[in-house]
Amino acid sequence: MNKKPIYKTSAGEQAIMAVYDGILAEWPESTESLQVGTRHGRTHVLAQGQEGAPPLVLLHGAGSNALAWGADMPEFARSFRVYAVETPGEPGRSCQERFSWQGDAAAEWLADVLDALGLTQVLLAGISQGGYIALRFAAARPERVSALALLAPGGVVQPRPGFVARGIICSMLGRRGSAALVRIMGDEGMPQVAIDYMTLIFTHFRSRMDPQPLLTDAQLRDLSMPVLLVAGARDMLFDAQKTVERLTRLIERAETRLLPEAGHALINVSPLAAPFFANATSTPAG
Repeated sequence: MNKKPIYKTSAGEQAIMAVYDGILAEWPESTESLQVGTRHGRTHVLAQGQEGAPPLVLLHGAGSNALAWGADMPEFARSFRVYAVETPGEPGRSCQERFSWQGDAAAEWLADVLDALGLTQVLLAGISQGGYIALRFAAARPERVSALALLAPGGVVQPRPGFVARGIICSMLGRRGSAALVRIMGDEGMPQVAIDYMTLIFTHFRSRMDPQPLLTDAQLRDLSMPVLLVAGARDMLFDAQKTVERLTRLIERAETRLLPEAGHALINVSPLAAPFFANATSTPAG
């Protein structure tokens, strides 16, 4: 789908991947790096946790990769077999071709990933763009999702007016603009290594500009699995209160957590999500 390379320069790509490798080297030695094939391209997955434990699939946000879950993976892996999946066309180790937000491509891609991993039904969590993909998949393949955690998800309300324009302006200002964009996204409590890595990515990576269609009321009403929404009241990308209101109105089994001091880039979410998923695995469906 993408007409231009996803990186502005090959040197920028190499810089991002060098930091990626350095951060991943600090992860537990038990972490597995997997490559699986899908009809929408090769997909990279990082896995932790005991084989046979309930499977939990994590989807990162735009301009990010599986390393975004680094603070949460060890906690999740205590109780689950965790798969952090890297979306194609983002700055990770998956292929660089981007599938369309139109039609069923997002759901097809994730279904292929689960099939390749041998997973019939999963617990599913996604942040921002990853939350959008998680919603699209849960709406299209509800039988494959036993519980769904949405962290500042796309696809529920439109982005705040002017945010995309601000992002474009920041991207034109080099590293200084990229650093400003990281601050806009919300870095409260974020480790400096993560701030520096996000700034590096925003400096050298071309983000997707194509809009994500909102899910319809009917799609959201049909979500029968337990749903957890976590949103930051200081989110500069999506109006968190409107997101809470729409999901609460349409999804019968929705739980919501509105964090008063958090922005869009939510971190350390396992204390909220792990108990939710543990309860979902111990409660009979329906």
